[in-house]
This record gives sequence, structure tokens and C-alpha cells, in this order.
Amino acid sequence: MIFKRLKLRNFKSYGTEIINFDNGITVIVGENGAGKSSIFEGISFALFKQHTAGKLGDLVRNNMDSMTVELDFISQGKEYRIMRDKNKSKSTSRLLTKTSSEGDFMSLCSGDKEVSAYIKEILDMDADLFLNAIYVRQGEIAELVDKQPADKKKLIGKLLGLDSLETAWKNLAPMISEYENKLSEIKGKLYSKDALQEEFDEKTEELNNLRSRGLELESQIEEVKKLIEEISESKRNMEREKEIYETQMNNLTNEKQTLEKLENDKRVLQENLDKIREAEEEISRLEKYVSKLDVYLDFEKSVVSIQNLKESEIELEDKIDSIKEQKKLLHAKKQGYNDYLASDEKISKLDNQKVEFEKQLAALTQLEKDKKDLLKRIESDRNDIEKFFSLSKEKLLDFGISQEDLVEVDDLKKLGNTTNEFLDKISTKIEDLTKDINSKNEAIVAFKQAITSCEKPLEELANVDNKCPVCQSDIDAAKKEELINQYNTEIEENTKAISENEETIRLFEKNKESFQEKEAKVKKLSEEILEYKYKFSNLEKDIQRLSEIDEGLDSKEYIGNKLGEIIIEISKEKENRELYKQDHDDYNQSKGALDVLGSQTESEYKLKQVKNEIDTHVKNIKLAIDNDPHLSGDMDNLELKQRIDDLKEKNEQYNQLKGFVQNKATVSSQFDSVKEDIGVSNNQLEIIQNKIDASTYDKEKYEQIIYRDEMYSRRHESFSNELSEIKGRARELINVHNSLSEKIKNNEKFQMEYDNISKYLVLLRNIRELYSKNGIQKELRNNSRPIIQKNTKEFFDDFNFNYSDLILDEDYNVTVRGPEGESSMSMVSGGEKIAIALALRLGITKSMAKGDLETILLDEPTIHLDDARRQELINLLKEMSLLPQMIIVTHENQLESAADHLIKVEKENGISRIVS
Repeated sequence: MIFKRLKLRNFKSYGTEIINFDNGITVIVGENGAGKSSIFEGISFALFKQHTAGKLGDLVRNNMDSMTVELDFISQGKEYRIMRDKNKSKSTSRLLTKTSSEGDFMSLCSGDKEVSAYIKEILDMDADLFLNAIYVRQGEIAELVDKQPADKKKLIGKLLGLDSLETAWKNLAPMISEYENKLSEIKGKLYSKDALQEEFDEKTEELNNLRSRGLELESQIEEVKKLIEEISESKRNMEREKEIYETQMNNLTNEKQTLEKLENDKRVLQENLDKIREAEEEISRLEKYVSKLDVYLDFEKSVVSIQNLKESEIELEDKIDSIKEQKKLLHAKKQGYNDYLASDEKISKLDNQKVEFEKQLAALTQLEKDKKDLLKRIESDRNDIEKFFSLSKEKLLDFGISQEDLVEVDDLKKLGNTTNEFLDKISTKIEDLTKDINSKNEAIVAFKQAITSCEKPLEELANVDNKCPVCQSDIDAAKKEELINQYNTEIEENTKAISENEETIRLFEKNKESFQEKEAKVKKLSEEILEYKYKFSNLEKDIQRLSEIDEGLDSKEYIGNKLGEIIIEISKEKENRELYKQDHDDYNQSKGALDVLGSQTESEYKLKQVKNEIDTHVKNIKLAIDNDPHLSGDMDNLELKQRIDDLKEKNEQYNQLKGFVQNKATVSSQFDSVKEDIGVSNNQLEIIQNKIDASTYDKEKYEQIIYRDEMYSRRHESFSNELSEIKGRARELINVHNSLSEKIKNNEKFQMEYDNISKYLVLLRNIRELYSKNGIQKELRNNSRPIIQKNTKEFFDDFNFNYSDLILDEDYNVTVRGPEGESSMSMVSGGEKIAIALALRLGITKSMAKGDLETILLDEPTIHLDDARRQELINLLKEMSLLPQMIIVTHENQLESAADHLIKVEKENGISRIVS
């Protein structure tokens, strides 16, 4: 893989930068914190979304909403482009391949996971392999030189990916422990198989015994049922005989009671027949008196009626005379009555006209009062508006509007428009000042970040002696003093820039406050102008109203004269009306009397009827006297009443006896029927007694049958209760039996699970043993060591040292063979140590890349090396020619001479950029 181009937009501290890579050695230099390592992180992010930030959003530059990383690279002769974007809501990824020399690209896939999977397929390596193989981290070469054998072995194991096997070996321990605990838990759930089976057999035997006893009881119950059925037949026959016997005895008792009642009824009916014969004799005696009662009553009625009718006749005659008198009076007063009504109607019309004119006069009086109030308000409002208009123009002059701009402002509308335009200009000025203040604050934040990035190295320089705070390389006192002065100068410059910006912000804030104060005053004036526009509108309405009032007041004199004329006319007409008042009152009084007395014709008709009724009653009285010689026209009322009361008493007695006698036929019939029923009852008594004598019912035999029936029933109940108990016990045993059966099945299941987990634990322990240091880790080390040794020797030979061979032992200790024999790392020179460490690291990289190594990324390779070793490493890197592409990030200026291509990185105001 060869890197061609990297584009960063808002990635970490970068704005928008494009970095082109070529074959050979590319050195990326810059001060500490300038953003050099971010280039390597951009490559790692583009390939596999690997980064050091806490979260993806932290990769986006401060105050930015999105970022983009693009990487072009060549693999297997094909050029590819990766594009990864991140905004507020989502992240996107795309992989493209170059299709023409003109730079055309075609999309291969999209999506974070899809792109990463495709990259893994193209490069034949995943993210971990990329970081361990191609990407050489800070300090790795120094660690290969200075680390103890055990630490060096651990480092190389990590690079080879053996640490993942170690991690798996460690992670398997709690998993094994968890399954061991689970195995113990299942073991606790297991029952004794023999004990369960023994209990199961016992319950099975008990259940069989209950089943046998149950069958025996069912047989006995059937036998008892047959005996009960046999005795029940005899019992039913005997009960039928008993029922017949008892029924006849009850019939005998009832029939005797019926006969006794019939004899009593016969006696009562005989007595009633005797009383009816006596009543018939009395009726014959009273008949001659009863026939006279109606004659006497008619006579009494006619006498009373004649007395009442005579009184009505007198009243009607008086009423007719009164009606005739009132009619004469009504005719005499009619003309005066009509004249009074005509005069009254005329006065009413004049009163209505008077009221109307009085209302109009009152309204005109109110208009005069309204006119005075309106004139005062118009004068006050006009003066107030003119004063406000003058003062407002003066205020606008004070706010800064020129006299020329106010010359043509001659009404409130123009005044409002001019004020609002001026308010818009002030608001725009305030917005501009706010933007300037925010810009200066952002610059202060950048200066403070620059100060912070210098303070940390200064603190580290103060705490270490002659060591670079970044790479830990040796530096002399002069270099240390130079670095301190450089950092202090940068801090002073940034501090001064902060002070200058803060002073500028203070002036801007003061200016902004002034404009805001002016804006508040202008806003208040604008609101007052709106109020006075409304006031001016009301003034125009008041002037219009004043004109309308003046028009109305012109008619006041005419209305006053007209009202006076009407008042005089009303007075004259009232005097005229008073002349006819007596005739009017007399007419109304006569008319009222006639309304009370009613119609004369009707009264005359009623009088005629009364006289006819009197004649009729006189005729009736004469007929009554002819029918009864005891009646006469001279008989007083008391004697007549006494005779009538005596006749009424005899009539009532006669009617009562007549009603009693009417029942004679019914009573005679009932008497004959009772005599016949007595004969029937005697015959029935004889028949019932004969049936009782013929009955076969035997009380003693019946009681014996009842005793045997109860005995068999008790036996049946006893057997049934015992059978129910057996069934209940059997149900309990069946539940226990089923529970034991379920336990046996579960026990077999737990036993199977126990056996499976035991086998799985054996497998896990074997896998853990396989992943241990003495297992596959050792085998992988032994298998990879010859390949690493071969590749390391090839790189070491390229450095032209006088050694014929290079050997790696099991712990990756290096031994070289030369003219003087074998030498370990501790015996070779410092330059040779660096060469061996670099060759070993490159050998590991080539081995992991399966021998196809085209590029390598070195991040601060000289860090933690002393001056001599650092210089040796620089010289070696200059002479290297085995790799097509090498990209080095460093803050060492000496490495610039080793570069085929130099990229300089600077940071200004917190933003990293590439300097040509």
C-alpha cells in the first residue's frame, strides 16, 4: 500500500488542508502540539475509523458543525479513495476506485461497516494489524533498545497480536469459574436416584392396595343396593296401603263434620221461613199507608214552589222598571258625553306634541353643554399635539438626525417614519458591534489556548534536567534556555494580544451600551408617536362632531316658540272639556247600571215564565186535595210535615219487609237441598266405614320394613363414605406419584446438564491451556521467529555493518556473528544497537505484512533516545532504501536532511496548517 493524498477539513485542529505523499522518505516536522500526529490519526481514521478521541464528535474542530477526511492510496496496482464525513446528525463513509488517468472515480460501496470491511479485504489486514505493523508508535524503537528481555518479549508479543491470546487466556478464567459454580448449583439440585425410585415404588404399591379395596367396596355397595331395592318395593306397597287407610280415616272425620254442619244449616233455614211468614202479614197491613206518601210529597213541593216564585215575580218587576229609567237618562246625556270625548282626544294629541318638543329642547340644551366641553378638549388636544411634535423633533436632533432631514417632517406620519428609519439604523449598528465583540472573544480564546500549550512544556523544562519535555532526548543548557525564551516570548505575545483585544472589546461594549441606551429612548419616542397619532385621529373626529352640534343648535328658537303655542292651546281645551264633564259622568253611571241590570227583554221573558209556573203548582194542589180529604189549602206547614214524616217511616218499614220476603223461594230451596245433603252424608259415612274395615294395612309389619330399610341405607352410606375416603387418598397418592415421576425426569435432565457442563468445562480448560504462554503463544512465537529473523537480517544487512549473521532466541534476544565471533546487544556499539532495533522493528512489520511491505509510518522515532543514538537513527533512516515509502513525524529539525519530501506544520490561533 502506497499513500498518495490526504485531505482534512475541520479534523481536530485543522481547517482545510490537502497533503500529497510521494515515494521515498516524507518527513513531517513542526513544533510540539502543532498537529503533526493528527495527520497519522487522519490516515488511521480514514482506513478503519480508528482514533484517540473520547467520542467521534470530539474529532470535529471547535465551533464547527462537520468534518471530512479523504485518503487516496494504491494497493495491488489500483488506486482507491476513502471519504468519511461527520456532521451533527450522522456520519457517512464511501469507498471509490480510480477508473481513468483523468482522475475519474467510481463508487464501490458506502456505509461505515461496509467500507471498513472492503478496506480489510483490499489490504488483507484489519485495524489492529495496521496499528501494529505499518504504524510505528512513539518510543517503540527506544524500547527495543533499552527494555529488559521480559519487557521486550512482551512488546514484540503485543506487536504480533499475541496479547489478544493472553487476554483470551485471562478472560477464560472467570468463564470457567462461572460454569464451575453452575455445576455446583446443579449438583445441589440432584436427588438420590435409588431413594426416589424406592419412594416411587412404595407409593405405587399403596395406590394398588387402595384400588383393590375400592373394587371390593364397590361390590359390597352393589349388593346393598339390591337389598335396598327389594325392601323398597315392600315399603312402597305398605306405604300405599297406609296412605289409603289414613285417607279413609281423614274422610270419615271430614264427613262427620259435614253432617254436623248440615244439621245446623237446616235449623237456621227453618227459623228464617218462620220469620218470612210473619213479614208477609205485616206487609198487607202497611200497603194502604204507603200509597198516600207520593200525594203528600207533591202537595208539599207545590206549596213551597209557589212561595219562592212569588218572591221572584216581585224582583223581576222592580228590575224592569229600573232598566226603563236608566235608558231614558242615557239618551238625555249622550250628546254631552260625546263632546267630552272629542275634547279629551284633542288634549291627548296636544300633550304628545308637547312631550316631543320638550325632548328636542332638552337634547339641544345637552348639545350646548357638549359643545362647551368639546371646545375645551379640542383646544387642549391641539396644544398638546403641537407641543409634542415640537419636542419630538428636538429629541431627534439630540439623537443625531440632521436638521436637513427634519425640514420636510411636517406631520405625525412623517415624524413616525423618520423615527422608525433611524431606529433601524441603530439596531444595525448594535448587531455589527455584537459581531465584532464575538470575533474578538474568539481570538482571545485562541490566544489563551496558545498560552496553555506553551505553559506545559515550560513546566516540564523546569522539572527535568537537560531533557526535551516532548521527546525526552538530551539537550544542553543553551538549547534549554533557547526553548524557555521561545515559550516565554510566545506567552508574552499572546498575553499582549489578549490585553489589546480586551481593551478593544471594552470600547466596543461601551459604544454598544451607548447605542442600546439611544435605541431604548428612540423606541420609547416611537411608541409615544403612535399614541399621539391616535390622539390626532380623535381630534379630527371631535372637530367633525362640533360641526354637527352647530347645525343642530340652529333649530332651538323655532322649537321653543312652537312649545309655547301648544301649552296655551292645551290650557284652553281643558277649560272647554270641563263644561261637558257632568254629562260624561252621568252617562257612564247609567251605562254601568244597565250593564249590571242586564237585558229588559230577558227580564220580561223570565217574569212570564215565573207566572206560568205559579199557575201549574196551583193546579197540582187542587188535585192533591181532591185525592185525600185530610189535605186542605188551610193546613199549616208543621202539620203537613208531621204527616209526611209518619208516612215515610211506614214506607221504609214496608220496603224492608218486602225485601226480606223476596228471599222466601231461595230459603225454601236451600232448606230442601240441605235435607237431601243430610241423607247423602249418612250414606257416605256408611261407605267410608266399610272401606276402613276392609283395609289390609298392618302398623307393626310396616315398622319392621322401615327398620330394615334404614339398616341397609346406613350400611350403604358407610361403604360409600369409605369408598370416598379411598378415592380422596388415591387422588393424593396420584399427585405424589406424578410429582415423584416428574422429579425423576428432572433429575435425569439435571444429570444430563451436569454431564454436559462437566464436558464443556474440560473443553474450556483445554482451550485456556492452549491459549497460555506455553501453548499456542509459544508455538506462534517459535513459528514467527525464523520469519522475523530472516526479514530483520535483510534490513540489518542493508545498513552495511561488518556482521555475517543475526540470530533471535526464544525471548527475541538478538545475537550477531562477526569476525570476532558472536555478540549480544549489550556488547555492540550504540549505533549498532539502533540499527538492530530498527531492523528488528521493520522485520516484525514485514513479517506481519506477509512480506509485502511498501510503506511504514514512524511517529516520533527519536523520542526517548539520547543524542548519540538519536543521531545514529537519523543517519540510518537517511540511508534506507528497501522501502518504497516511509512517512516520519518528528519535531527534530535534523531529520529534515533525510527527507525526500518535507512537510512543515504550524499552528496559528489554534488552527493547524501546512506551510510550503
